[in-house]
Amino acid sequence: MKKHLLLLALAALSACNPSYHLTNRTASRIGVDSLSATTDSSVARFLTPYRQGLEKTMNEVLARSTARIEKGQPEGPLNDLLTDALLKQAIERYGKPIDCSHLNYGGIRNNLPQGNITTGSIFEVMPFDNQLIVLTMTGDMLRQMLNHFAKGDKLVIGGLRAKLHNGQLQSATFTNGRTLQPNETYTVVMSDYVANGGDEAGFLKNPIKSENINYLMRDALIDYFRQLGKTGQPINPVSDGRISIE
Repeated sequence: MKKHLLLLALAALSACNPSYHLTNRTASRIGVDSLSATTDSSVARFLTPYRQGLEKTMNEVLARSTARIEKGQPEGPLNDLLTDALLKQAIERYGKPIDCSHLNYGGIRNNLPQGNITTGSIFEVMPFDNQLIVLTMTGDMLRQMLNHFAKGDKLVIGGLRAKLHNGQLQSATFTNGRTLQPNETYTVVMSDYVANGGDEAGFLKNPIKSENINYLMRDALIDYFRQLGKTGQPINPVSDGRISIE
């Protein structure tokens, strides 16, 4: 009998659902300052080889420039250099001709220094992990793209020369001498960000064909500058007049 009563008592207690009520609340600010914090020596030792490896990679000198290379509007030496670099590297990776290249002006995040251009310099210019995409499109779509980015002097292109008037394309001539024709098809290499409609370019989401060539824009630039450095010739930054305003 005692055993049964004990079991009943335990069951009753386990069935109870105690409720809790907040009776007081206090708050305090605890400052976290990495400068005043003590360093964990074991963690520091663990991270040292990784930090050294990263610093070695970022400090690798790829090429040299005789002057600071700056972006500009409607054109700048850095605009021209980067789009030419991307076009060259994309053609090598793609294995077929590509008519022109495009780079969104806002995606160029820094200028390149005079003197040593390092891997870290390229990361500062192109910090995003954007892929290179080759779009096959009609001449009409390419004209629409050129007009779209010409507004506000944000057209950054390689492989063609464009004449603009009041923010509108008047004519476009490719480096092989062909002029832009509405019913012909063209291949354009650009970032996946723009190809997917970024920078209000939603009209680019329906090209004839879209191909990801599995090449980060930043890696393409690093490869280009490394190859350039191996020639031993410094970069002499200039704007070649590919964007002309009438």
